Amino acid sequence: MKSFSRIAAALAVASLLVTSAGISHAAVKPAFKATVGDDCTAASIGKTAAGRGVDGTDLTCLVVTTGSYKGMNKWWYKDVKPLNKIDWTVPANPGGYSLTSNAISDTLKAEGLLSEYTSTFKPGAGGSVGLGAFQEIKGKPEAALVVGIALTGGMYSNKSPLNLLSSTPIAKVLREYDAIVVPASSKYRTLNQLMDDLKAKPNGVAIAGGSKGGIDHQVIGLLAQKAGIDPTKLNYVVFSGGPEVITSVLSNSTQVGISGSSEFAAFVASGKLRVLGVSSAKALKGFKGKTFTSQGYDLVYGNWRGIMAPADISAADRLNFIKVIDIMHISPSWQAQLVKNNWDNEFAAGNAFKTFLEKHIPEINAVMKGLGI
Repeated sequence: MKSFSRIAAALAVASLLVTSAGISHAAVKPAFKATVGDDCTAASIGKTAAGRGVDGTDLTCLVVTTGSYKGMNKWWYKDVKPLNKIDWTVPANPGGYSLTSNAISDTLKAEGLLSEYTSTFKPGAGGSVGLGAFQEIKGKPEAALVVGIALTGGMYSNKSPLNLLSSTPIAKVLREYDAIVVPASSKYRTLNQLMDDLKAKPNGVAIAGGSKGGIDHQVIGLLAQKAGIDPTKLNYVVFSGGPEVITSVLSNSTQVGISGSSEFAAFVASGKLRVLGVSSAKALKGFKGKTFTSQGYDLVYGNWRGIMAPADISAADRLNFIKVIDIMHISPSWQAQLVKNNWDNEFAAGNAFKTFLEKHIPEINAVMKGLGI
């Protein structure tokens, strides 16, 4: 599981490099090297890059008609159609999941790839309530479920009989890292001080986090293990979203909070919360907090998030949805979301996302079992 817990450390820094126009695709690419969004020449207009698109589809050199690349010669999907609507099922209260679905939707709208979207919140049972509700949806190709490691972990911890792969994988779009925070008035100024207290009395500190078995529970449990603490002895207080965690910590109902770093960013910047540590491999840009590894705890662990479609979506609608998201992930608008939220642009679409889930689900089950959750 070491390789799994350190998966985020291998993410390419190059995926976050930007130019004044967004993600760099400045170099002209020949057909046999092309990926969506790469430049092509006027002389190549109409030519095909066979098999270079997502799931082995073709790209075509054309003049883009919408979005950030409007008027530019790009390797693109000739047959891609903008989405009229996305009806999101969010398997939690407002927080990290809805931040992700909103960011995806706002990016698609900015790029001329989506007209409108709605969100329905279905919290409970580590995301299993939302998954169950989503899998009841039939005949609605515009439906989508935002998913992540909190859901796959939550399904295990809640003994859910549901199968995530009974829905249709569209794409994994990002990886986010957790932060451990305390109120500015807290006695804890370093992660080591907190871990020392937990070693002495594991249940002596109330730690607010997301759903049982979710990413926050996993991170604090793995961190406890690294410090020689039994993770099952921790006083972990479950909430359905980051805003609730923040409220709990700031009201002193709990002493420590753990959630995605983006959830805490405004409160850290304003000085209301202090960061004791972050789960990323390197310090997060514009976020005041040292990594776990720099403080002596060998743990890098990130939360991926992605998109599922209904089981009965047609092959044509599935492929179009995947192409739309493929275009989204190379756009300057998405790059801005990544920078704003300290997300890594970790992308896998279509069959690659399905393969990831087939490997990830048993891996996360093993993590959960090892934590005794």
